Amino acid sequence: MNKDIYFTREYAQVNELIENGKSLYYEIKSRHGHITLGAIKREIDTPVDGERYYDLITPYGYGGPVIHECTNLKQLLSEFQECFTRYCRDNNIVSEFVRFNPLFQNQEPFREMYDVSYIRNTVGTDLECSEDTFQSEFCSSARRKVRKLLRNDKISCTLTRGFEDIEEFLEIYNDTMTRQHATGFYYFDREYFYEMKRQFGDDLFTTSVYYEDEIIAMGLYFISGNIIHDHLNGTRSKYLNFSPAYLLKYTAMNWAKENGFSVIHYGGGVSNSEEDSVLKFKKRFSNSTEFKFHIGRKIWNQEVYDRLCRMTGADTETDFFPAYRANDGQKKKVAV
Repeated sequence: MNKDIYFTREYAQVNELIENGKSLYYEIKSRHGHITLGAIKREIDTPVDGERYYDLITPYGYGGPVIHECTNLKQLLSEFQECFTRYCRDNNIVSEFVRFNPLFQNQEPFREMYDVSYIRNTVGTDLECSEDTFQSEFCSSARRKVRKLLRNDKISCTLTRGFEDIEEFLEIYNDTMTRQHATGFYYFDREYFYEMKRQFGDDLFTTSVYYEDEIIAMGLYFISGNIIHDHLNGTRSKYLNFSPAYLLKYTAMNWAKENGFSVIHYGGGVSNSEEDSVLKFKKRFSNSTEFKFHIGRKIWNQEVYDRLCRMTGADTETDFFPAYRANDGQKKKVAV
């Protein structure tokens, strides 16, 4: 069974609180194997012939269909396609947009079912590549910043299992989003964090940098088997000159290394450019550890999809998918 947090029913449920939809967890088991698919089911604003339709999107981060067990791949995929096609038809689902998980490359078995495209690489810290991960994976400028922080007697960093300091984290995170002029999507509801704590408990941990007695930066991480996902981070604006984010990464790396994890995954940028500032920052902790990130597009009801495009005046040649949502204000940049 694949235990990655992004493939769980609970992760989809938590993301109902930020994705403007209802969670869907589709599962098929047979003598040929086991496949699951977690998604967010969103209502499409424009009715067709008075009837409501829906589309699917991967919850924040990664997901898509994933094979947990398999004895006959061809038969299993055939069963999944037949059953899920019927499900989508019966539930008025028009299209699906998938962000496949770059650590598991789960797009590969489904290439004939989805229109799969390679987008860019994501990055991480390989905790098994050498004895000295700090030296081998952190770039020289990152190492200098970490050493400077460690020499400062007024600065310290702690790591705590669970998610106890939600209010402190929320304050710091929102300060960061305001400073970066983030869209409303990134101001996650308070309930989202409390529900995450309720669902995942000790499969979460935080790193906190202190200046004397004040927390000045925090990071939130997921534990998934032998993988750690770096989820969200923030720094108080008045302490940016200390670059405490480097100490967050260093502390998480040390703990993960000591506890036998294989990789910390940071994700990618908010664009496809190699010059993306978010990606360039994450690469400072990833000397050569990269993962190929793919997306998948699927039209489950071509007739209704085409009608929605005509009704919304959508440009069907746009790269945005689904095209009928291109002008509805729901575009958002997600660092993945």
